[in-house]
Amino acid sequence: MLTHVLWMSVALSSSVANEAEPPAPLPPFGLSSKGFYLGTSDGKFQLRLRGVIQADGRTFVDDESRALADSFLIRRARIYFEGNVGETIDFRVLPDFGEGKLQLLDAWVNLRVAEWLQLRVGKVKSPFGLERLQAEQNLVFAERGLTSNLAPDRDVGADLHGAVVSGALEYDLGIFDGVPDGASVDGDLSSPKDLDGRVFVWPFKATGFAQLHQLGFGVAGTWGHQSGSPSVTNLPTYKSAGQQTVFSFISDSKTGIAYASGERWRLSPQACAYVGPFGAQVEYVRSTERVVRGPYSDILAQQAWQAQLSFAVTGERESYEGIDPIAPFSIEHGTFGALELAIRAGQLLIDPGAFAHLADPNASVQRVTELGAAASWYLSRNARFGASFSRSGFEAGKTGGDRVPEYALIARAQVAF
Repeated sequence: MLTHVLWMSVALSSSVANEAEPPAPLPPFGLSSKGFYLGTSDGKFQLRLRGVIQADGRTFVDDESRALADSFLIRRARIYFEGNVGETIDFRVLPDFGEGKLQLLDAWVNLRVAEWLQLRVGKVKSPFGLERLQAEQNLVFAERGLTSNLAPDRDVGADLHGAVVSGALEYDLGIFDGVPDGASVDGDLSSPKDLDGRVFVWPFKATGFAQLHQLGFGVAGTWGHQSGSPSVTNLPTYKSAGQQTVFSFISDSKTGIAYASGERWRLSPQACAYVGPFGAQVEYVRSTERVVRGPYSDILAQQAWQAQLSFAVTGERESYEGIDPIAPFSIEHGTFGALELAIRAGQLLIDPGAFAHLADPNASVQRVTELGAAASWYLSRNARFGASFSRSGFEAGKTGGDRVPEYALIARAQVAF
């Protein structure tokens, strides 16, 4: 009995001592699958480097006219410089060297008072589109779907954001320069600004239903006033899955240049679900704005929707953040990695009013319908080979009829760390 008591006393003392011990300090630098970091041992000051390289081969099948060029290209080549200064300030600078062009994509500073109260200022992704907000390296298809034509890309401004109830509810409310549909800008040439807002709910995230943690839905919107002119049109162009321009407004100095002038608003209900090896995304976007060309003007409402389904054949858990293979590819150990298959359908609908005086029906399409399939082989969390095939059918867009359908095959080799 005495021996037992003495043993319990020693064990209790050891447990208390372990609880009192401070956490082991972080090494000042390191390299892992999540990139390189350099900082202080307490983690209060840290610089992290990450990167994404995407090398594509793009082929247009059944293009008898040879109007679309097959090509190899570096779709994205990005270096993320990010980190924290003290306990409350985060930052990111993200340049992209893809397609032979240097672009500054992100440049922001984030004040983190608490998880539910943060303020990000600078150039950021607009808090709007579900697929647009997804990191490029985690996209299931090589190119985003038709709804991203109407969703703003990157904008400059201030965004109040956060997450509450253990991350079950996310919100954004920001004021930005305002960008055309699908566009990204570095500044504003007019005084009016856009208000952007988004609420997204993960109703099961804070519950014990682990299989339903990544089932979510939300709504996003923007509102602003455009004061364009023939020299600053503030109007978008829209692209197909193969990245060919399929719609643009008239821009002819002799007959008149179309430009945005007046109220513009967007609305997007959206949802996603990742349950075991299955994943799904559904999104709808409506973009309404007033367009002027000479004596003509109209309020146009463009619409797009898409639905996407994915399946991890090798049993991995699908997620918004991509797939992490259960057994990364290894010749030595005879492991394969992960295989993912996906399908997608979507439409882009142009307001018929655009073709009265604002757009040319012989050059721009009135409707795009896309059907696509994709396959990806994940060698590891960081390396991936994939291919996407899509058929885009067009209504109008050619003198006397419909533009020839597009059959686009895009193969990709990707490294992300």
